[in-house]
Amino acid sequence: MNLLKFFYSVYALIMFTIVFLFWSPFLLFGVWFKSLSKPALRLKHIIAKSFMLSIFMPYSIQYSKKIDFNKQYVIIANHFSYFDIPAFVAINIPMKLIGKMDVSNIPLLGYIFKGLHIYVDRKDKESRKKTYIKSYKAVDEGFNVGVFPEGGIKTKKVPQMAEFKDGAFAIALKKRIPILPVSLLDAYRIMQGSFLLSWHKCRVICHEPISPEGYSMENLEEFKKKCYNILDSKLRKGFLST
Repeated sequence: MNLLKFFYSVYALIMFTIVFLFWSPFLLFGVWFKSLSKPALRLKHIIAKSFMLSIFMPYSIQYSKKIDFNKQYVIIANHFSYFDIPAFVAINIPMKLIGKMDVSNIPLLGYIFKGLHIYVDRKDKESRKKTYIKSYKAVDEGFNVGVFPEGGIKTKKVPQMAEFKDGAFAIALKKRIPILPVSLLDAYRIMQGSFLLSWHKCRVICHEPISPEGYSMENLEEFKKKCYNILDSKLRKGFLST
């Protein structure tokens, strides 16, 4: 079984490299020309879906009927494995991701990530401050912002999430835009604590957006808890159904 996982993982890496290199010139245009940033971010949806298809990964996504695709959102998702990243960006809503992202030092991939998304060094207070400024600016420029609010792969007891950090919710409250919670139900089964992949269905649910109306920075914790509970409930149900 481990041998099969190894060969499947090598195959997946080869396919990711092929898909990424094929589309990378178009992504680079998004890095170099500001007017092409939004099309480049939308292209990441196509790249992620193409990668899923190339490795024969059954991928399904369910959108709430209350999502207005013409509105802006701060999009949040649980983070249990590295496979969360392609599962997250495969949703058909372009976004600038906020994160430390270990790919930042990988040639080309890291360059494109830093050019299109918002890189943060969580150990550096000044870097965290700049992240807020860049995030506010991104919203002002009409971008959606994507965040893993646990601040990395922190949980030790899947499907229980780690405590949420404030960043995503502060951005939503400051800019008065809704939070869009996204449940990644199966990505941790595909990649559990290593870089070896298992073949498994990958289900994603985009929930009803949560309006910041009635909330302010004074009751940020209440707003954050509401968002946490929505994801927590769906993740626990999804865990039991597989």
